[in-house]
Amino acid sequence: MLARTRRLGGFTYLMLLWWVAVSSVLLAALGQSWSIEARRQREMELVFRGEQIKAALLSYQESSPTLPKTLPTRLEDLIEDQRGPDIKRHLRKLWPDPITGSSQWGLVREGGVIRGVYSTSDRQPLRAPQGVSTYQEWRFEADESTVNKPSPDVPSIALP
Repeated sequence: MLARTRRLGGFTYLMLLWWVAVSSVLLAALGQSWSIEARRQREMELVFRGEQIKAALLSYQESSPTLPKTLPTRLEDLIEDQRGPDIKRHLRKLWPDPITGSSQWGLVREGGVIRGVYSTSDRQPLRAPQGVSTYQEWRFEADESTVNKPSPDVPSIALP
């Protein structure tokens, strides 16, 4: 009887080792899948936040009380625009960059004003627009055709 127990004990030990090995492989695959899904979620959040900041830049420009219409010199101006008699809020809050987790965005500047934002990460995105190979190249900029142009409902004055 003792010999039979020893043989079963060895078989049970081998089955346990096999189960641990298979479980490890499955957990590793699951962990990689979760990692990729987390990156996809961060990319979706990057697009959302970038588009919100871009829309806020355009709103700031359009609500400019003087001509030529200007863009802000700092992102904080999008939260509290004090250029007119009433405070305007073009953005609810300044979100951190979802890719790096940093509160500092890369800024696209032109002539001292902010034209757009981008992530400062140099990693390669999973899904990106054509021609974009790193997050730093993925820009969210105010449309160039609207910068310093009067809006269509404001009549232009021709000077002699």
